[in-house]
Amino acid sequence: MSKRTPDSKNVITVLKERGLLSQITESGLPEAAADGRLYVYCGFDATAPSLHVGNLVPVMALAHFQRCGHHPILVVGGGTSMIGDPSGKSVERPLLSPEEIRENAERIRQQLSGYLSFEGDNAAIMVNNADWLGKMTLFEYLRDIGKHFSVNAMMAKDFVRNRLEDPDQSISYTEFSYMIIQAIDYLHLYETYNCTVQVGGHDQWGNLISGVELIRRKHEAHVHALTAPLITTASGAKFGKSEGNALFLNPEMTTPYTLYQYWINTDDRDVGHYLKIFTFLPLEEIAAIEHEQAEHPEQRIGQRLLAFEITKLIHGEATAQAVRGASNVLFGAGVAELTPEALPHLASAVPTTTVSASALAEGLPVLDMLVATGAQPSKGAARRLIQQGGLYVNDQRWTDAERPLTTETELFGRAILLRTGKNKYHLLLAE
Repeated sequence: MSKRTPDSKNVITVLKERGLLSQITESGLPEAAADGRLYVYCGFDATAPSLHVGNLVPVMALAHFQRCGHHPILVVGGGTSMIGDPSGKSVERPLLSPEEIRENAERIRQQLSGYLSFEGDNAAIMVNNADWLGKMTLFEYLRDIGKHFSVNAMMAKDFVRNRLEDPDQSISYTEFSYMIIQAIDYLHLYETYNCTVQVGGHDQWGNLISGVELIRRKHEAHVHALTAPLITTASGAKFGKSEGNALFLNPEMTTPYTLYQYWINTDDRDVGHYLKIFTFLPLEEIAAIEHEQAEHPEQRIGQRLLAFEITKLIHGEATAQAVRGASNVLFGAGVAELTPEALPHLASAVPTTTVSASALAEGLPVLDMLVATGAQPSKGAARRLIQQGGLYVNDQRWTDAERPLTTETELFGRAILLRTGKNKYHLLLAE
């Protein structure tokens, strides 16, 4: 991301306008943001090999801080992941091995590096909390940190109380201490960078306040915390790994095409909200898109823009363009918009069969290929399909059951797209 001119608005105003602000401490953060440049951080535990789209919400908040001239700090939780955050969890999460956490932390570090600018006079900083948590001894933890926490107050936290009140569940000291460990992060960043703002998800509020209180007790200093909302759909469902609809940033876990198509299918009621959350488009432009969407909902103008912008944010503009081309092919635009770069995304979206380049050069019997790919149950059915005008090859109706598929019918020297119904495709790729 290129360096931007600082926004003339107060960052808290920006976050409110874009629906990125859920809770905020009554500590004068808007005034502090107006008075000077702040260091603001957000942490991400390495409990999975990839972040998901829901994790991008606080990242977008950090990006807006940076665009308004402030310093963002990204903390990869190589240390806190050894424990695991119990917030919002009804059962004890399984502990990962140090090797798994290191691998996950490196993947997450690479993913996060693309969302902020690491150049310029308010360049982002990325750190791993294993670097300081791993050096702390038990005696230092108990003497210098533990004495500042009241067990009574810790037991009053919602996630602790819910576990204790459930006769079928309990909470270990490991998870019980997570809020203290995360508070140490805030203390370390305050002492090292004069970081005075922590951002987190809505369900992180208790952990954030623990850090605010620790700094107040240790240094008699007033620092700030704010949370971004948990994003839900119009039907009330939320994004997240435990919700069964997670959209991962890792393209091997959620393909760019799947990501793009998810947003294409967004409910009309959610389009404007998501454009504010997941893009940097000006609010005036989003309002105009919402108006146009309301006037012509059948054109899905907002959904197409939303899908492209989010895919571009996560995977880059070239991938977004290629995925858009693949999607357009499958939903009526024909192969005219198809590019060589779109072929891998098309292959991830439809059944695909690899054929040898030499066999294709000699000619592939079309009836045999329809049966071999499972597009038709028999050669007789395949012949009837062609006679009835139901087979399209590269968007052109195929009328000769005896004519073989050859290099003359290839796209980009290697691809043949078969269509046997309105939206029933099969891709042949020559290798």
